[in-house]
Order: sequence, then structure tokens, then C-alpha cells
Amino acid sequence: MSVKPINFKSSCIKTLSAVEAEPNKSNQHEFNGVVQLKNIFGEERFTVNASFSIRGRSETYVSGLTWYDAREAHATRSEYRLYFQSNPVMAQATAGDNIVIGFDRNGSIHCELIRQDSDGYSRKIDWIVQRN
Repeated sequence: MSVKPINFKSSCIKTLSAVEAEPNKSNQHEFNGVVQLKNIFGEERFTVNASFSIRGRSETYVSGLTWYDAREAHATRSEYRLYFQSNPVMAQATAGDNIVIGFDRNGSIHCELIRQDSDGYSRKIDWIVQRN
């Protein structure tokens, strides 16, 4: 639950842009700036269920994530993306909120939204990688 701390094994944190958070700006459902995510997830395509929560709230929702190279058919280019399915957490996200994405101690992927009005919020983070 997100009321208790999530003990991440490895994670990234960033401030969400409008196209990542607001469907009226873009309905792409993808996180940008994925060089740091590639350091955590590697280069193999996968689809997995992940937990999504909002810091300070007890609800956790399970939603699909897909990590893939959008240019996998191109011989010399790669462009990795992390696609997320619609879910109640990301429906509440706004530009400027922070998102932490990573593996918890059980090896499961967790995405925690840190709203601008919550404890632990930091203004304008451009991907920070944490490994324990």
C-alpha cells in the first residue's frame, strides 16, 4: 500500500509532462525520457502487470505495462518506450506531478504517483535512477 513506504530495489523518478499525464494534451499513455528506464529494464520487450498507487493513499491498482523498442524493425535506430494502460492513478495525474517507476523488493514493478500537494514532492525532476 502506498501509505507505507515502498522499498524499491531499483527505480527512476521524474516530473510528468503534459503529454504524459493529460489525455487532452496527448492520449499516448507513454512515459518519455526512457534512457534511465532502459538502465533498469534492459532491451528485451515485455508486458507485465504493475501496481499503481498515489503516495499517501491506501488504494493500489493493477494495470498493464509494456516495455518495447518502437524502432525494433529499424537496423540502426532504437526508441524505447514504456506504455501504460489506462488506470485510476494515471487518470488523476497532472503535469508537474512526480512518478516513481521501479522494481520493489519482491521483483514486481510499482509506479507511485507523487502529487504536487503531497509530502515528498520535488519540483521538476528529470529522471533520477536509484539502485539499492
